[in-house]
Amino acid sequence: MEKTFWGGVCEVKVCSEGKELNHCGECPDFPCTMLAEMGKDQGYDPEPRLTQCRKWAEEGHV
Repeated sequence: MEKTFWGGVCEVKVCSEGKELNHCGECPDFPCTMLAEMGKDQGYDPEPRLTQCRKWAEEGHV
């Protein structure tokens, strides 16, 4: 993905691309604090995102 849908910088995206990963579920540090805490301060529940990354990792999605 070249840029986020909102046009801003996503540190999670920067991190995974910097490690040459397709998604966070491939990372040996998954789930890291950055991913687990992302959006909490705005009232978002991180669990659906973490669950999806786990599914992608288990299914071998790239």
